[in-house]
Amino acid sequence: MKIEKNIATEILPRKKVQLLIFLLWLQFVSLAYPQAKPSLTPEDVLRQLESRMKAITSLQAEFKQFYYSSASPEPLTGQGKFYLRKPDRMRWEYEAPEKQIFLYQRGQFWLYFPEDKQLIKNAVDSPGHESEILSLISGTYSITDRYSPSFNPFPSDRQDVYQLKLTPKEEGEFRYLLLEIDRKTWLTTKAVFFDQAGNKLEYWFNRLKTNLSLPDKLFELKVPPDCEIIESSGPQEPRGQAV
Repeated sequence: MKIEKNIATEILPRKKVQLLIFLLWLQFVSLAYPQAKPSLTPEDVLRQLESRMKAITSLQAEFKQFYYSSASPEPLTGQGKFYLRKPDRMRWEYEAPEKQIFLYQRGQFWLYFPEDKQLIKNAVDSPGHESEILSLISGTYSITDRYSPSFNPFPSDRQDVYQLKLTPKEEGEFRYLLLEIDRKTWLTTKAVFFDQAGNKLEYWFNRLKTNLSLPDKLFELKVPPDCEIIESSGPQEPRGQAV
């Protein structure tokens, strides 16, 4: 009896201490991780994205681009830096595999190839991925009015994101779009366009920064005197890695 009593007096306090530690841990978890809010619908996520994009004045990011054509087994790739300043200025600065500058200003898209000393001017009213990605990222139109959203998981190396499929409410150039949206910043980290011809264009965005003071000269383009300037009023075929 004496041995049993000694064991009990040693075990009982130990259990009380363990129970106290467990209760304190539960209290810490409840404070650090509050109860989850009700799940958002695809429409809720899209409205949050639209609200976020309308609130920002500028955007800067690094990007990677992949263009998958039905006519080629290998994608055209590109990467560089992206700049956006509302209401209507955008710059894609390709750093690899060759230097290119894709600029939107004064109602025109300009595509400049420094090594070839060639500048292509393309009217803004021509259809293409360029005008759609500008409108989508800048928030110049209501996404909820133009697209019907649904959740659509797809492969990604990112965590804590929403993934939406946007189906156009009216038939147009695109069959549908896929968007990946960060749950903390509500910024688009990936945009995938599927056109009617079976081609796919992907943009991956990283190191996104908002509301920076982007100077006017960033959206100006100076070309050498011997640069060949090509005026065009229709969409351009993909050349090199720029689409």
